[in-house]
Amino acid sequence: MHIDSTFSVVAPISQVWDTLMDFERVAGCLPGARILNKLSDDAYQVGMTVKLGPVTMQYKGLLNVIERNAPEHRAVLGGKAQETRGQGTAEATVTLVLAEDGAATRGSVSADLALSGKAAAMGKGVIGSVTEQMMSLFAKNLQAMLTEAAPPAEEAPAGPTPAAVPGPTPAPVPASAPEPVPVPVSAAAAPDGSLDALSLAKGIAAEQLASPVKVLGVIAVVACIAYWAGRRSAFRLLRLCGRL
Repeated sequence: MHIDSTFSVVAPISQVWDTLMDFERVAGCLPGARILNKLSDDAYQVGMTVKLGPVTMQYKGLLNVIERNAPEHRAVLGGKAQETRGQGTAEATVTLVLAEDGAATRGSVSADLALSGKAAAMGKGVIGSVTEQMMSLFAKNLQAMLTEAAPPAEEAPAGPTPAAVPGPTPAPVPASAPEPVPVPVSAAAAPDGSLDALSLAKGIAAEQLASPVKVLGVIAVVACIAYWAGRRSAFRLLRLCGRL
């Protein structure tokens, strides 16, 4: 299974690169992920806890840095993990590339993923959507980490406040239709710090049904089913009356 994703944070590319390469520190940006042991500069023992409703899956495995190219801000990571209380496995090769985007830094993530067990039953569509939600949450936490580490900006000296110049009153802007409000990505974090995949899946479903066109489509399907069921009930009633 191949998955591509992107994220963006407002920080210099060199700062973002150094932060991302500090795996012990940046692991906390993703709920459920943790570094259990540092084996070397390029090898780590990792753990991941994922919740699917009442079911909790715990993975334990190894993360290896296959390639680390600082001048090009490109890294290739390989990981393999297995459920601690099951037969499920997860194996991935992930390529990370950073690029400057004005005052921001854009990250592109390309992953070749192989799953078995309970996680594989979610399907590629749901896994891809959950990955996007996870990247949004990761970028939010990474941005907070980068902002805390950034040096405080120097305040400009206060000057006289310019007098307001009267001008024409701007014309009122017509209100646009409200945008659908997505489910907050913070819902992915369970109280114990694990990744709540079920909450992410619910958020994806709610977000997809937020479109009026999709809602009308669902209503149309339900109406057709009700009409078909009503016709069958009426047909059975007529047959019963004929027998009497």
